[in-house]
Parts: sequence; structure tokens; C-alpha cells
Amino acid sequence: MPALFLYEPRMLMRTVVTNLLTEQYPHIQAHQTLPSLIESLHGSYSENKTLLIGIAGAGHAFFDLLRCIRRMKSLKVKILVWVPAEYPWMLPLLRAIHVQQVLVEEEIATLLPAAADNIVSARPRPARETGEVRRTRSITQTELDILLQFASGLSSREMAAQRNCSYKTIFSWKHNICEALALESHSDWLDVLFELSQLSSQYQVG
Repeated sequence: MPALFLYEPRMLMRTVVTNLLTEQYPHIQAHQTLPSLIESLHGSYSENKTLLIGIAGAGHAFFDLLRCIRRMKSLKVKILVWVPAEYPWMLPLLRAIHVQQVLVEEEIATLLPAAADNIVSARPRPARETGEVRRTRSITQTELDILLQFASGLSSREMAAQRNCSYKTIFSWKHNICEALALESHSDWLDVLFELSQLSSQYQVG
């Protein structure tokens, strides 16, 4: 039997999503906090786990949420995320950390039921990907940490000192991130950092 987990800190959005899916999935497990979600995921013995996430309400937990999503690859958890339309760079970022499906939040009422059915019935991606899947450049856990540190305001030299590595190593990781997200200019890079900063500063719970 499939196990569905919902992480949506915003009470209104949590209610909307559960109302949309309750008929098909009456046993959906809704969570408001990240620790509660992680505990529930690890406590489930289902071999068919699907995680539904609304990222806009994560606030101060947003960076931890992204790290958690990236680590889910090894657990073979299928992930569907919705993100507000005003954060377009989050779509390629989420795909680069192995989110199988990303929806625009404003279209959730019409798209979510069918999208949930599709992802629940799909096979999870293997931990080691081959063929077409591998051709899509992904972001490693270290590269994600580097990106989030940039978004937090750290400089390349500060990160190099923290990690006891060279400035060129940080630059190499940054290059890989830009390649994975198909960033074509420094302006694109700044836009990504701005979106990350904005989402992490929106503390919405309830």
C-alpha cells in the first residue's frame, strides 16, 4: 500500500491539499514541521513512499528542507513539490536535487490530484541512475551546501577557510551548480540567490 506524506507548514494550504486528496488517499499523513515529517518517514515500512511538499511556507527551515530533499534520493522516496510562480529558478533547482515533479502553486487546485496519482503509481528512481536520467545534471549534497552558503551571504574565501580547501575548489563547485541550473549570466546567479534568501526569510506557520 502506498504511503503518502504531506509537508505544508501553512494551515490554509495544508487544508486545501488534504481536501483535494482525501478521497483518493484517506490515510495521507500531514505534517507542519520538518522533524515530525522526518520521524514519520523513517518510521514507515512501506516500500512505496511519496512525499508532497509546499516549500513556500518552510521559512527558517527552508535550507534544511532542501538538504533533506536531496538526501531522500538514497531512500527512494518519490517527491512532488509546489512552488509559487514568482520563484522560477526554484523549478530547475528542485529538479537538480531529484524532485520528480514540480507544480506551480497557483495551479495546484487543478493539477495536484492527477499529479499525485501519477507520482504514486510511478516507480521510484534507483539510487544509481543510468541512461537518460543521468544525462540531466544533478547537484551533489556538497554543491547544494555551497549554494545555500552563498545564499546566506558567505564569500568564496570564507567558505574555503571553513572547509580547509582552496578558493579554486569553491569556484569549481560554483561552476558545477551554474551548469546544473543552466545559468547563463551573473545576473541569473544573483536571481537564484535572491529567491533562496526570500523563501528562507518567509516564516509562515499555523
